[in-house]
Amino acid sequence: MVSSVGLGLDYLRGAHPEGSQVWAAEFQGGPVSTYLHKGRVPSPADMRRWMLTAVASGVTGISFWVTRAEIAAAEMNGFSLLDSVGDTAARFEEVARIGAALNVHADLLGEPSLPRSDVAILIDEANYQFCGALREGAGHLPYSVRGWYRMLWEAGIPVDFIGASHLNEDAIGAYTAVILPFPILVSETLAGRLVDYVQGGGNLISEACPGRINEHGFCNRGELSPILAGMFHVKHESLTMVREPDGGNRWMPEERTWGEYLEPAMLAGAGVLAGHSLRASLYVETYIPEGSEPLLTYGDCIAGTVARSGGGRAVLLGTIVGHSGNAYRDAATHAAVRVLLAEYGVAPAHQGRLLLRRRVAPTKQAWLFTNPTEHEITEDVDVGGWEKVTDLLGGPVQREGDAVSLTVPPLDVRVLIVQ
Repeated sequence: MVSSVGLGLDYLRGAHPEGSQVWAAEFQGGPVSTYLHKGRVPSPADMRRWMLTAVASGVTGISFWVTRAEIAAAEMNGFSLLDSVGDTAARFEEVARIGAALNVHADLLGEPSLPRSDVAILIDEANYQFCGALREGAGHLPYSVRGWYRMLWEAGIPVDFIGASHLNEDAIGAYTAVILPFPILVSETLAGRLVDYVQGGGNLISEACPGRINEHGFCNRGELSPILAGMFHVKHESLTMVREPDGGNRWMPEERTWGEYLEPAMLAGAGVLAGHSLRASLYVETYIPEGSEPLLTYGDCIAGTVARSGGGRAVLLGTIVGHSGNAYRDAATHAAVRVLLAEYGVAPAHQGRLLLRRRVAPTKQAWLFTNPTEHEITEDVDVGGWEKVTDLLGGPVQREGDAVSLTVPPLDVRVLIVQ
C-alpha cells in the first residue's frame, strides 16, 4: 500500500516541470463510500503513512476531500476527516498534528527540495498510446512500470520518472541509469536520444523488443530499432512467448496451437550476473551478439547482453522484467536486479531494512524513514556532521556521538530533521 502511494506521487511529481511545487489532492480523509458500498474508516496510522509518504515523494502541499462528511447521495457520508456529526475525530486530530509539524519546516517541506534520484524510469506517451491500441497490449506497459518501481522501492532505491520529451534536455545526463520498460514502440528520434545519453556516460537498461514497432506503427525489419540494435551491438535471433508459473494467466492469452509457448523459465546470469537468475515473463527474446557481452542465457541462447557505447553502457534484457515486481515474486529476480543496478552505480539511499528519502535545504534536511515490514525495525543512523537532530512529530531521539538509534513501528514512517 505504501509503495503504491509512493508510485502515484513520484509519477505526479515527474509530470511537473523540474523545480516546481507539487500539490497533492484529493487526499482521502474518511471511508470510501460510493452509492451503497461503504468502506473502512481510515485510522490515524493510515493518515500518517499517506501524508509522510507524500512528503517523501516530494509533495509540497496536501489537500483533503472533505472536512465534514459528504452529503451528496452518490458518496454518502464518505471521504471526510470528520464524521456526519461532531467536531473532532481521531483521524482529524492526527492530520492536524502532522500538518502543524510540516508547517514548522515549510521552508524545507513546502518547497521543491527533493534531490534528483540516481535512476529514472522512462515514460513514452507514444508507446503508451500504441500499446493501448493493441487488443492484448494495453496492460503490459503500466504493469512493467509498476513492477520496476516496486522492486526499486523495496531495494531502498529512490526513483524518478522522466518523459521521452525531456531526453533532449541536459537533465537526462544527470541520471546514472535509465530504465526503458516494455519498449515495443520506439521512434528513431527517441532511439537517437537514448544513444546520446549512453554515449554521454549514462547506463540504459532496456526490456525486450526495443523498437519492434517504429513511430509509424509498422514493424522494423530485423525486429529491433535499427539505431538501438547498433547501440546494443546485437541482431535479433528469436522471440517466443513463455508461460506464467504454476498455470497462472495474469497476462498470457490462450495458446492457439501446440508449441507456441515455452515452459516457465528462469534466465541464467552471465558476466556481472553470473550466479544469479531472472524470471522470464511474457517473452524470451534471444540475440546474436555483434560486439556485446552475454548477460543472460536461455539454454544455449543469449537472452541478455551489455555493450559499451561511448562513455556508457547499454543493457538489453530479453524479457519483461518489470512483471516480476508484482506477480510471481521471487528473491532471485529481485537480487539480480539489485546486482545489476549496483554494477552500474545505483545503490540504496540507506544501508539497512529501512527505506530512506531525503528533502534537502541549505542548512537542514528531512530524512524520511519507511518501515515496509510487519515487524518493528531499529537501526543506527549516521548523523555525523549535523549539530541538531529532532523527530518531526516530537518523538524521542536517542543519539550517541554520530549515531541515532531509530525505531520505526511496522508499516510506519518516521522523520528526522537534521540541522
